[in-house]
Amino acid sequence: MTSVESTPERATALDVTQAIERPAAVTHRRIAVVPAYNEQATVTAVLERLAGLVDELVVVDDGSTDATRAEIEAWLPGHDHVRLIVHERNQGMSAAYYTAFIDLRRRIVDGEVSADDLIYTIDADGQHELAVLEELQRIMLHDGLDALLVQRDLEGYPLYKQLGNRLLSAWATLWAGGPLLDVESGYRIFRAGALANALDYYQGYKYSETVEVAVVLSRLGYKVRNDVLVPVPIYRSRTRMVDVVIDLCAIPAAAVRVQRRAPASEPVPSLAKPVAVTAAFAAAGLAGAYAGWRLLRASVSRWWKHRRRR
Repeated sequence: MTSVESTPERATALDVTQAIERPAAVTHRRIAVVPAYNEQATVTAVLERLAGLVDELVVVDDGSTDATRAEIEAWLPGHDHVRLIVHERNQGMSAAYYTAFIDLRRRIVDGEVSADDLIYTIDADGQHELAVLEELQRIMLHDGLDALLVQRDLEGYPLYKQLGNRLLSAWATLWAGGPLLDVESGYRIFRAGALANALDYYQGYKYSETVEVAVVLSRLGYKVRNDVLVPVPIYRSRTRMVDVVIDLCAIPAAAVRVQRRAPASEPVPSLAKPVAVTAAFAAAGLAGAYAGWRLLRASVSRWWKHRRRR
């Protein structure tokens, strides 16, 4: 199996069978973060498989109202390298990640975690293909990446989901200044130090953590890839239209936050291009809306005059 070159137009899927047969050499500690909300049917199966692939596992129960927390607690004995963090009430996926990441940053400062350790983010619902985890790590280390954001193979997703993902990814690419092909993907590997630095520029709301961190890391100049295609074993989605709107707003907000907060000693790319493109599209949209309104108004006026004559 070979790594995929960074070509936005085309990506090659990882071969799952070969990934199982060719584990990569472990040179960095691997810490997986798994947020879980109402995943009682799948969470322990995911944790059981993941526990053997990483050095440490951090599970965040985000105020589940079903038996998710009970399932995790029943599974914990005998897994000394697993930590459970609990939100007593549901705060959203972004908050679950933020809680875990802030704790990891504290541990970097305390010397418990190295800035070069690898942080994995894995969903608890079983939609992330763990068979390719070793190969993803190999690509991460071979390419000297700060972040590897997996590009999911969305072939089995509804067409409207695929189109929405492409639109959101194109919008994120504009503001990030680098190619992002699946900005919504939660299957990721981060270098711990890069992720810790990114926390100064975002926190996330609802599901926006994934799109924000991708934009932040890209604008800060970290080496990011989002073109390694991986199959999705099952289709699962909880996002709604309101989440799409939130993400559309969170992307430029994250870019502006980087622009405002980045230290003068580490200049970031100008926002002139994304602002100009956005303004042009907004102007075109307003012009189209105005033309449509005038056409509608004229049509209604003609219809009313015709009716009055009758």
